Amino acid sequence: MSKIKAIILAGGKGTRMKSELPKVLHKIYDKCIIDYVCDACTEAGISDTYVIVGHKREMVEQHLKGKNGITCIVQENQLGTGHAAMQAQNYINDDDLVFVINGDQPLISSQTIKSLISFCEQGNYGGAVLSAIIDKPGSLGRIIRDEYGNLDRIVEKKDCNETEERIKEINIGVYCFKGDLLKASFSKLDDNNAQNEYYITDIPAHIKHMGFHFGVYAIADISEYQGINSREELSIATYTLLNKTRKLHMNNGVTLIDPNSTYISLDVKIGKDTIIYPGTHIQGGTVIGENCIIGPNSHIISSQIGDNVTIQTSKIDNSIVENNCKIGPFSHLKSNTHINSNTDIGSFIEM
Repeated sequence: MSKIKAIILAGGKGTRMKSELPKVLHKIYDKCIIDYVCDACTEAGISDTYVIVGHKREMVEQHLKGKNGITCIVQENQLGTGHAAMQAQNYINDDDLVFVINGDQPLISSQTIKSLISFCEQGNYGGAVLSAIIDKPGSLGRIIRDEYGNLDRIVEKKDCNETEERIKEINIGVYCFKGDLLKASFSKLDDNNAQNEYYITDIPAHIKHMGFHFGVYAIADISEYQGINSREELSIATYTLLNKTRKLHMNNGVTLIDPNSTYISLDVKIGKDTIIYPGTHIQGGTVIGENCIIGPNSHIISSQIGDNVTIQTSKIDNSIVENNCKIGPFSHLKSNTHINSNTDIGSFIEM
């Protein structure tokens, strides 16, 4: 069976962010952009992920240091997306399947990654590209399909004729390739274009010229395609992620009194019949049990909360609160506090 590997392209400068921080280290709520992409790959069952770093690489390498299954590879000169992916070629075996994504696409889900890989495998494609169908494709590259529904070509907006410009299916820069075909395509890339760069978008054509079909898999949730190039897009992605997380918890039996003023990390787990009041932040890998009352204006970070717990206007940081406890108002459990069951922690107490 093929081994699945991932290449994450994270070497760009992100100049539109107007920041000294590498773009992929900016945060969506409480996690860096690159963490969402890496975690989605891991959750999709990918054990080997190669992050291509360049601009201020030391900062990105330090951030990812010790993260299981993650290897950073340096791209000394930023010569395009194809050149970036090429840096990982020595880690790719012929029978691998290789998933490739930009490091600034944090809304991609593990389910979408698994679906694209399965689509590529089951269709026996040489590779596959993820697409999205949107009403206003604007300046994004168009997906042109052949008579069989496979990829014919990708056309950039500036190169579209009138018919192609009306196409609403766009390329979102996420791919799956057969390892041997990807490596063979690297040697065929050239920088004979206006930017003098090596483009990953040229690889599907090379695979087709080798006699293989290249598939197109349309994404189910178009909000996942969004990349981040500016502070405005960062805020939009943050809103999208928080809103999806709120809906997920409500669908699982959690009551949010005012969803828009409740902030919950993607990694949080909350039991049914728990009520969350406005102004509450729940972050990290926090786990909250059933029948709890949390808030208003409480802040819980990376903590374990049992069943039937009331936390009123308090902060809990990396602590454990067992069943049937009452905390607050205006109390603070500092890191590594452990509260046993049936305990009442009153007002203005720091532990």
